[in-house]
Amino acid sequence: MKKRDTFYITILFILPILFVLCVSTYSMYGSKLDWLSQHISLADYFRQTQQLLPDSFANLQGQTNAFSFSYYGLLRPDVLVSYLFPNIPIHFFIIGYVTLLWSSTGGLCYCWLRNKGYKDSISFFSSICCICANCFFQSHQQIMFIEILPFLFLSFILIDKNKRQWISLCVVMALFHNYFYTPGMILILLLYDYDQNHMIKDILISILIGIGMATILWLPTGYLILNNHKSVVQTNLFNLLIPNFTLKGLVYDSYGCGLTVISWIALFQGIQFKKTRKLSILLILMFVFPMFSYILNGTLYARTKILVLCLPLVLMILSYWLQERKLNKSLLVLASLFLCTKTTLLGLLISLVFIGYYFMDKKECLMMYALVPMIVFTGFNYNQCLDLKLYNSMYSKDKQKLMQRNDLNQRTADLDQVGYSVNRIYDPKEMKASSYTSTSNSLYNTFIYDIIKSPISQSNRTIITDSENYLYLSMMGIQNVLSKDSNLYGYKEVDSKGKYKLLKNKNVFPMVYFTSDTMSESEFDKLFYPYNLDTIYNRTIVNGETSNDYASKMKLIKNLDQSIVIQNKRKKKNNTH
Repeated sequence: MKKRDTFYITILFILPILFVLCVSTYSMYGSKLDWLSQHISLADYFRQTQQLLPDSFANLQGQTNAFSFSYYGLLRPDVLVSYLFPNIPIHFFIIGYVTLLWSSTGGLCYCWLRNKGYKDSISFFSSICCICANCFFQSHQQIMFIEILPFLFLSFILIDKNKRQWISLCVVMALFHNYFYTPGMILILLLYDYDQNHMIKDILISILIGIGMATILWLPTGYLILNNHKSVVQTNLFNLLIPNFTLKGLVYDSYGCGLTVISWIALFQGIQFKKTRKLSILLILMFVFPMFSYILNGTLYARTKILVLCLPLVLMILSYWLQERKLNKSLLVLASLFLCTKTTLLGLLISLVFIGYYFMDKKECLMMYALVPMIVFTGFNYNQCLDLKLYNSMYSKDKQKLMQRNDLNQRTADLDQVGYSVNRIYDPKEMKASSYTSTSNSLYNTFIYDIIKSPISQSNRTIITDSENYLYLSMMGIQNVLSKDSNLYGYKEVDSKGKYKLLKNKNVFPMVYFTSDTMSESEFDKLFYPYNLDTIYNRTIVNGETSNDYASKMKLIKNLDQSIVIQNKRKKKNNTH
């Protein structure tokens, strides 16, 4: 390797670290909801359990299958390494590892392009476009979206060097980091091998070996998902054939490749070359027609974020065009017609200036344009990181001490910042009914939100948050409540620390009990709200027939001016509704 190559790789490795330091000034390199409530909280909980592959997690979702949370790093290297250092805060491992993978992506991109014969300046330019792509916005959001990329680049290098036998390890690591994107990654690998070498037989064997090696994770997780009967948004197949000219899957948007408009122009310019023509046309179609996103997403939905897997192929075509230095003006005009929106017009004008100078043999402008993706990325990410005050409230020492010094016989609810604390466990003896995972139990979700009508406090109903709903608190055996407010029906304050209070109510359902007061599921399904509420509270619903009947005590009040007398041990008052 030449000294110039070493210098470029060093710059590419350091640049993401500088980005992290720059955009997270006076904050933490993370985000509010998913990063804080899932990626950090769950990784910390995995470490607390000190089990490599547990059968279930007793502390979340009223005790549930452990593989409901496998998507969030159950066997990921950074999480496993953190087991060895329990006194170091988990966010150091999460932030450090995602930054390492981000830096590695730039270096691997450069090595891959240089190995294909592209000039060092062009390979460095394309690698800058890679690590400054707005998809790396996800490095402090949904980290698994981009943690798969270095293994994709490494697989391309192994294909080019004819060392396909090692691709099985890349597939294993991809599955451990993001099993949902791995099928799409496999399709991209097959496409690349066929486009470059007109063969897929040899790589298929390595891929199958890799899939087999990772069955320890994906097999129980897949079984859980298949048996969960989770519904997804219904997709109109006709709409998949309607072109979408917003180009969100490629240009600027952080839920796609997030490249600048020069990448779109490069795809059209690639049509003029025999070597890149077929791949260029295919990629253009992939970014325009939702059908391709639908296929890569395993026919679940047509979201464009899966197209981040096309990032290396786009950069390869960009590098080829810049090296060949041939400009087809007709294709340039055609590409420009797609870039007339407010978002892309300025980018188009800057790209046209760059193209004009570059094809006038002024190669130095290549590095000048590299500033564009750097500025765009910094602008998109500045002030987007996690407020330290919010993080500190979730990892409050006061909350932790309250949990540690009190006897928590049954489940505990945390009513402080319920959307963020949903997966936060402060002490191993703390058991919660809440949870937030994309693979949550659909029947449990239906029970919480559709039957006992616990309020949906977040826009995403897969987040099962704690609430003041007494039916939820009582039926889930939540005897302990952590809150800033001591005024909660049925609960009394027993301890406090700082601004937090621990409340208790022993008159809730036990976590395990025997009863003969049952009702058949078929009879219960005939009831409707609100008559099913007191029924499920007073009867256990079972499969099969039962002779035990129950008549709801709920009464319909037709006269809204009717006075209702409510008797209480302490006082008696009249309420008018």
